Amino acid sequence: MKIGVDIDNTITYTTEIIMQYAAIYGQENGLNIVPDLNHYYIEDVLGWDEEHAHKFLLSYLGDIYRNTKPKEQAVEVLRELKQEHELVLITSRNLLFPRVKETTMGWLTNHGIDYDHLVLNTTDNMHFFDKLDICLQYDLDIMIEDHYELAKQISTELPVILFDYPYNRHLASDNIIRVNNWNEIKAWINNFPKVKPNPND
Repeated sequence: MKIGVDIDNTITYTTEIIMQYAAIYGQENGLNIVPDLNHYYIEDVLGWDEEHAHKFLLSYLGDIYRNTKPKEQAVEVLRELKQEHELVLITSRNLLFPRVKETTMGWLTNHGIDYDHLVLNTTDNMHFFDKLDICLQYDLDIMIEDHYELAKQISTELPVILFDYPYNRHLASDNIIRVNNWNEIKAWINNFPKVKPNPND
C-alpha cells in the first residue's frame, strides 16, 4: 500500500515548539503570547500581523524544525509501516526558507525515520500547497494529515487519517478517519483494504 504522511503536527509536535519560540519573540516585541489553538495559522493563533508573523518564522523556523519532538510511537509505527508499505512524506514546509530540505532530511535521519519519497512545498505560498495533486501523482491509497483544508480536499479522492486538533474539529466526512495517536493509525491501516475498489464495479 502507498501511504502519504504529513510531517508537522502529524509526525511532530510542531505547534508546541512554535509557541515556545513565539513566546520569546512576542515578549521581545511586545506582542500577545497567549495562543488560541482553535486556529491554525500563527497570525490567527496569536493575533499578530503578517509582518511580525513572517519575521518570526524567518528568525526561528530553522530552530523549530531542528528541535521539534516526534509524537509518541510515531517513529516506531512508521518503521513498522515502512517494512510493508511505501511511505511518501508530503509537507507544506517551503523550499523558499533557507536550508529547509537539509534540515528536514537531517531531522528524519536523526530520528531514524525511513521513507521512500520526500515532497516539499515549491509554491509561492509559504505555508500551504495543494497536496491532492501529489497524492494522485504517487497513486496513494491513504493520506495522514492534520490540516483541515487539505484533509477536506484530499478526502474527495482517497481516505484521510486526520490527527485530532481543536482547529480541525469542525471537519467531518465519511472519508476522514479521526485519530489521537500513532497506535490508532497502525490499527486502522492494518485493517485497511489492501486493494483499491474499482469505481466501475
